[in-house]
Amino acid sequence: LMEKARLVIVLDLNPLDKNILEKDFRILTSLASGGFGKVKLACHLPTHTQVAVKVLKKKKNSLADINTEVEILQSVEHRNIVNFFHVIDTSSTTYLIMEYVSGKDLDMFLGDRDFLKEDETRPIFQQIVCAVHYCHKNGIAHRDIKLDNILLDGKGSVKLCDFGLAIRVTSGQRSKGFCGTLEYCAPELFTDTEYDARAVDIWSLGVVLYTMVTASFPFKARTYSDMKEEMLNPCYYLPSTLSQNIVNLIVQLFTMMPEQRPRISDIMQHQCQPMQNTPHSCCPTLITWHQASLDMPHTPKLLGFRL
Repeated sequence: LMEKARLVIVLDLNPLDKNILEKDFRILTSLASGGFGKVKLACHLPTHTQVAVKVLKKKKNSLADINTEVEILQSVEHRNIVNFFHVIDTSSTTYLIMEYVSGKDLDMFLGDRDFLKEDETRPIFQQIVCAVHYCHKNGIAHRDIKLDNILLDGKGSVKLCDFGLAIRVTSGQRSKGFCGTLEYCAPELFTDTEYDARAVDIWSLGVVLYTMVTASFPFKARTYSDMKEEMLNPCYYLPSTLSQNIVNLIVQLFTMMPEQRPRISDIMQHQCQPMQNTPHSCCPTLITWHQASLDMPHTPKLLGFRL
């Protein structure tokens, strides 16, 4: 149904018609709102298909940023990344028509269940890593990996969404400037030096994994200045109830030196074993915790756990 809907949308929409959104879509409700735009649930009237519509006002978003997001969304196709259907552009607003995932984001999911058991965490984190691996392999850094941008449907499938801060990157390319969500930001984002945007994604994965198994953020500051201070000498607590295997993985993801932080391909290749047939399998391997090693010397101090 979604593939058929995608074809119809592409054929029917005319970006030059300012009233096309109202003609072909009925807005049903609001799904989310942020500093860059809003996301609405809508029905595509010709196909009776529910879609998510991201509304970007051009007064709040630069044309270059909007074009980058559209170009990246048009280029990606992966079962763990939200599908992009079409863009409608008017003089004041850009509408991104995307797949609607009828479930919850990971933040809401954890709010209902508190922390997750490691066996519950594994298939979810596996799919997140699959999505990020696809992005990095195709020269894309997401730069805003967080619980809110990870969607889960009712069957346990994961979809990475919101590429509003994503950029194209090449091997060896460096970025500069702060971006992302405070609690998920790597230490190098608080410096004036250039950094590898893909290494920033790896740190954010560590925050996501930590939060999934502990129900709390590893770093507690809530303002930019406080977090910048905390990132000078970051410390985090690891409950003794966590297995050594998952502790090893978290420690590696929180490697302080970006150049020593594992790459997403390292996570895929060196912390995986042959995959069994599962409904969520999207990669040639299934993530397990048992092969993670602690051979990472520059990591934040650990509190409450003996290594």
